[in-house]
Amino acid sequence: MWYDKDILMREEVWSVDIKLKEKMIEVVEQNMEELTSIRTYLYENPEIGGEEEKASALLTKTMETHGFDVSRNILDIPYSFQAVYDSGRPGPSIGLTCEYDALPSMGHGCGHNIIATAPMGAAFALREAVKETGGKVILFGTPAEECFVTKAPMAENGVFDQVDVAMTVHPSPVNMSSGKTTALDAWQVEFYGKASHAGAAPEDGINALDAAVHFYSLIGFEKQYLKNTNIFGVFVDGGEKCSMIPAHASVKYLVRASSMKDIRKIRDLFERCAQAACAAVGTTYKIWNNEPDNKNMVTNRTLADIFDKHYMAIGGGQMPHIDSTGSTDMGDVSQVVPAIHPWIGLGCPDLQLHTNEFADVTVTEAGDRAIRLGAEALALTGLEILCDPELLAVIKAEFDESMKNN
Repeated sequence: MWYDKDILMREEVWSVDIKLKEKMIEVVEQNMEELTSIRTYLYENPEIGGEEEKASALLTKTMETHGFDVSRNILDIPYSFQAVYDSGRPGPSIGLTCEYDALPSMGHGCGHNIIATAPMGAAFALREAVKETGGKVILFGTPAEECFVTKAPMAENGVFDQVDVAMTVHPSPVNMSSGKTTALDAWQVEFYGKASHAGAAPEDGINALDAAVHFYSLIGFEKQYLKNTNIFGVFVDGGEKCSMIPAHASVKYLVRASSMKDIRKIRDLFERCAQAACAAVGTTYKIWNNEPDNKNMVTNRTLADIFDKHYMAIGGGQMPHIDSTGSTDMGDVSQVVPAIHPWIGLGCPDLQLHTNEFADVTVTEAGDRAIRLGAEALALTGLEILCDPELLAVIKAEFDESMKNN
């Protein structure tokens, strides 16, 4: 037996019926061949965000085959879905989220083929649980996490209000407990001047590129004083011919900070720097969002500790508390419902996410193990909530308090 049954069944690990616990693991094990097959299909047929036609079709068909009621294109978001199994009896509603978009040129370098399948396996298991306990389980298909952050509009428009908790897992080079992630925003700054011949009449021109360069330099000076932020920009446009003074220039930035409050302060800084650059050169400017933003992750610590407990009990190893400097639209979900986003290690500490090498690891035995462990730990966490109303009350109380301080 690959997991330590004695640890798994200890009273301090569990407070619910042993047969039901064993059923959770049994269901995941029974479906591993299908889950790994889907994972491999996604690896071999990667689709970038907004184009996940094959992935969405496969996932929704699979959920229907397993007895879930599936609704497609939630909020008119292409390739999104929700798959519901309702016991028809009162009880908690357990939410799980899956992602299935790939990255340009490197396929599933962020492991979304595992994020698609591990929560699906948990949904299969929890379907059997709610038959006994009451309640329901919902798997949310959330496409385009890498570019359109579709969980953000779903959270804003109440899609996740129907669940009591929301959970997912993310593959990673190493294990990490669900913790903080950064808030993220993306801005493009356009500068408008006046074109003129650079040799014949330079005095008649207003150089938009000069303003953009001044702006870029000012941001570079200012950002060194900002704690816990990451601000990186590239030039998009600065003219086409050296003989023409450019009437337009553009710079785009990706900005990460601890919270949306800090993001808003940085936006004020961008406005001031743009105004200063324009005052120096004589241009005008416009700042606009060239990509959607997403909020910082507010992990529900009670829920995360339950997941970690079960993950370690089934042989997953330690879950150190290391906050991520990355961003995810699961952060938006975490600010409307208690949520977790733990990181499942694939045993490749020398690799990085968003690489071809990491994508390749997702279809090895390490990827199989991540699907199994992720699915079972999610299912066991959901089962404990289904069986313990007092626990759910504690989780919700923590959520309410965290929202006051966020």
